This record gives sequence, structure tokens and C-alpha cells, in this order.
Amino acid sequence: MTRLAYLTEVWRIELASLGNPAEALCGQGWHKEAEAIARGNMPRAEGHTAAALRCVLVRSLNGQGRYEEALAEAHRLAPPSARAGSGSLGIITATALHGLGRRTEAEAAARQALTACEQFLHRDHPRIQEARTLLARTTAEDPLP
Repeated sequence: MTRLAYLTEVWRIELASLGNPAEALCGQGWHKEAEAIARGNMPRAEGHTAAALRCVLVRSLNGQGRYEEALAEAHRLAPPSARAGSGSLGIITATALHGLGRRTEAEAAARQALTACEQFLHRDHPRIQEARTLLARTTAEDPLP
């Protein structure tokens, strides 16, 4: 009984690890499934874990073309305090703005995201390429639908 009193609370570890498979689902185009993971676990999450799940939620909504909802959720996020999250909020916000046809705002958000990525992340970090691609898409003469 004494040993049981000092066991680690596994639910916190579980919540912290759910962001990775949900992010992978978004990357594979399984946006509804990623949304379900994020929405289903956000009520239990707090702090950085809640922010990571909300980022996944915004990515999943963007992937489904639900840009108004994605933008509303993005505005509920505070900018990441850790260097590892640099540019992530700007990228998901710019994606939603671009999807809504708000090209000037999307370009500004993409530029800010790229600046943050280049300032704080390693030059080979995949988020830098993601920000550059998004910026190129927002500044294209004839943007693709």
C-alpha cells in the first residue's frame, strides 16, 4: 500500500503524449480523427499540454476547410513561451487567414512566423520550410484554390 501512494499520475503523461499521434494524423490527412483526439482530451489538459492540443485542433480544422472556426480557436491560444513552439501559432493562424481569403493578413502572419522560426529554431527544422512554403503560397500571383 505504501508503494501505491507514490505512483506517478499516468494521465498527465498520457495527455502530453496525445499531441504527437494527433499531429501525425493531421499530416496524413486524417483531420477529423485528429480533431476528435484534441477535443476529447482538451477538457482534462492544462498549461502546455492544453496549448499543444489546441494547436492540433486548429491544424485539424484548417485541414477540413473550417477556417472561421480555426481562426477563432487560434485566437484563444497564447504565443508559445518555449522556443520549441516558435512560429507554430503564426503558421496555423496564417493558414486560416489564407483559407478565408484574407491575403494581406495571412502574408503578415506568415512573415512573422518565418521570422520567429528562423530566430529560434535550427536552420534545418521542418517548421522553417513549412513557414516558407506558406509564405510563398500567400504571396503567389494566382493562388491555388
